[in-house]
Amino acid sequence: MSNSSYGAISNDEGKSPSDGLPLLLKKEGNDKSAAEEEERGYTFLHIVIYAIINVIIAVPGLIGYASVIFNHPSFQPHMAELAKLVIFSSFVHQLVFTLFSSLSFAIGTVQDAGLIFLSAMANTIANEIINDGGTIEEVISTTLVVLPLGTAALGLVLMLLGKFRLLDIVSYLPMPVIGGYLAFIGYFCLEAGVALCIGKSMTTISDWAYLLEPRSLLLATPGLLAALILTIISRKAKNDAVLPTAMVAIPALFYLVLYFCSVTLDEARDSGWIGEETPPVAPKELIHLVDFNLVHWSMIKKCMGTWVGMLFVVAFASCLDIAAVSIDMGKPLDTNKEMVTVGASNFMSGLLFGFTGSYIFSQTIFTYRTGCHSRLVGVFIMAAYLFVCISPINILSVAPLFFLGSTLIFIGYDLLWEWLVDIREKLFLMEYLVLLTTFIAIQIIGMDFGIIFGVVVAVIDHVASTTRISSLQRVMKRSRAVWSNDHWQLLQLHGYHPSNPKIVTLELSGPVFFGSSQKVMDEIMDEIGLSVSEDEVKKMSMASPHTSTHISGLRRNNSFLKNRRGQGKPKVMMARYVV
Repeated sequence: MSNSSYGAISNDEGKSPSDGLPLLLKKEGNDKSAAEEEERGYTFLHIVIYAIINVIIAVPGLIGYASVIFNHPSFQPHMAELAKLVIFSSFVHQLVFTLFSSLSFAIGTVQDAGLIFLSAMANTIANEIINDGGTIEEVISTTLVVLPLGTAALGLVLMLLGKFRLLDIVSYLPMPVIGGYLAFIGYFCLEAGVALCIGKSMTTISDWAYLLEPRSLLLATPGLLAALILTIISRKAKNDAVLPTAMVAIPALFYLVLYFCSVTLDEARDSGWIGEETPPVAPKELIHLVDFNLVHWSMIKKCMGTWVGMLFVVAFASCLDIAAVSIDMGKPLDTNKEMVTVGASNFMSGLLFGFTGSYIFSQTIFTYRTGCHSRLVGVFIMAAYLFVCISPINILSVAPLFFLGSTLIFIGYDLLWEWLVDIREKLFLMEYLVLLTTFIAIQIIGMDFGIIFGVVVAVIDHVASTTRISSLQRVMKRSRAVWSNDHWQLLQLHGYHPSNPKIVTLELSGPVFFGSSQKVMDEIMDEIGLSVSEDEVKKMSMASPHTSTHISGLRRNNSFLKNRRGQGKPKVMMARYVV
């Protein structure tokens, strides 16, 4: 996808892959080729440090993703377990990418493209079960079966699309519609990040009224400012080490403030700056979240429409991720082959109660630029994810909530800026209006119908614009046949006469639709000096293509000859031949 996936790295012109890495790698000059850059030496220390940097960037965002997917109040008592489940899902994705990707430096986790669809399915399941008098345990069990099944099915479809090289199907989804959806992801991440900061659920536009409360505004302000700092760093900093350093410095600064102000963690927790303390989460508790006897299997059918939308969007976003990595590397990648890997990671993630993911292109590019092209980087990232999952420490109980929220707000800022501001210069006005229409429609009528509405508007715009671009023009082309001298002279004198040609060559560009066909016909008749009355047009239009019309009579009727003097074109008597 765009550089919205953790928003980290911008590929500025003139910036070589080794720029911004003075901590470990000595830059040897800008004239080094890509091949030499890849062969640059690295040590075990390099591998460990760059793995740690990737983990620092990823883990806070993954916890934020968990709060996006499970934003319904029914899930809040189990957020510690669900957050670890998202991280474990990222462990599975990274495992598959490390084993099977053609890129030794590939980084893959749960991704932002499928978040809204997963959240929509989770909310549908929770609302349906709670409204029918069900329990929270039924909601948890059903959600953690239906969402992973959808993820596994999506992975299987992606593998088939890649295996049989059918990814062109994805391109039929209009790009402005995808842009509108990605902008909505940005808004949703912004909303979820603020909700995480203030400790309240925000699912509608009216929930922004919480910020009118002084306490909520106080809790949200540090997150909004921290996210703004991270966004500026990710777009402006030339040193790739600055962003992870800032992500470590923000919570460290918070704890320093607590220390010097003599504020305990319990006092900060009571004030809403840190999450509530919960019992340690053992790995076996993740397995006990699901009770198959409590699963409402009928929810699969109700989530099917959302799943179809998720399939198209995740496939499209994964194609963008692969293309972005290819462009930064300066080497072509086999999109279909890489999509098989993405499909396999989703299939395995789904089988292990995980969620949709893909390449995280910003982190993949970052690791590529380090020159540390070893699969051991992925191995250490996996080890870190696994450590977080089995650790008894609940990150939500010790990390400042505004920091965790700021990682989501950071992604939201980046997506909104990229798909509402930066994209304006890359799209035609009507395409941009389709993007905005899709973004607003999703807000008003929901995600599924909003995307469908956007597709309908895009199709109408495409048809309307296409019917306006068909044009007819006369071109100067002559026969390439070999003629005898006498015939050639005769052809030039009469056939191609400059003021009274008997052979006219017309060139039609663009498709012809029913609405524009009459206009094109009028232009043809005008070009060849033929004028027809409305009654005769009706007769000609009703004539069978298998029977002759009275057009031959038109040639003999001098009333149909049109004088074209003074119109900037040669005077044309009726052409006998039209090419």
